[in-house]
Amino acid sequence: MGTVIKVEAGRWVPSLARYSAAKGLTGLEHTAGIPGTVGGLVCMNGGSQRKGIGSSLNRLTAVMKDGSVKVFQADECEFAYRSSVFQDNGAIITEIELELGKAQVSKVRQEMLSILKSRRLKFPLKLPNCGSVFASNPSMYDEVGAPGFAIEQAGLKGHRIGGAQISPLHANFFVNTGSATAKDMIELIAYAHNVVRNKTGFSMHSEVRYVTPELGTISVTDYLKDLDRDSING
Repeated sequence: MGTVIKVEAGRWVPSLARYSAAKGLTGLEHTAGIPGTVGGLVCMNGGSQRKGIGSSLNRLTAVMKDGSVKVFQADECEFAYRSSVFQDNGAIITEIELELGKAQVSKVRQEMLSILKSRRLKFPLKLPNCGSVFASNPSMYDEVGAPGFAIEQAGLKGHRIGGAQISPLHANFFVNTGSATAKDMIELIAYAHNVVRNKTGFSMHSEVRYVTPELGTISVTDYLKDLDRDSING
């Protein structure tokens, strides 16, 4: 059995994780339980346990802004922690090729079940949310800790703006309590960012992407740079 698989970008990530486990393929355990499509996962170099899908990718096919089709090799994707070239180049990923390892089916499944159990205990999965809001910064992590810890230490767990709330369960997850607007969520992200920056000196970068008619998809952190900070800080 080969270890190279091709996957359409529209495939549901948990479905891909289950498929790889059933085939005795290892390398995607960290994607278990991540809601979203494969294309989105690659665009964000998503994953868990500080891992990213980019480490398993050989190449991918994308449609460029001018309509041309281009094949990107892994080293052309500019993968870094929770980032890739596709966040800025406007390309639409259509198919990816992954190279995985071989392992016993039981071991892969056991690892995935362990990860899923941990996610259920740590994350607020019963409410709509942005997923992990701020990316981990190695320098900040060594000195202060993870973003969620920094937000919690700043006393912001449970803080609300409109219908958006910093989860009481995990401070790096911002949830929709039922009536949150995009404005509520952006203002809450800005507030948490500024409080932590003032307390620690570190500026956290938001993983959340905001879609605007003028700018397309852009990091909330970058979007906020163009706004009047006084108006969003209240």
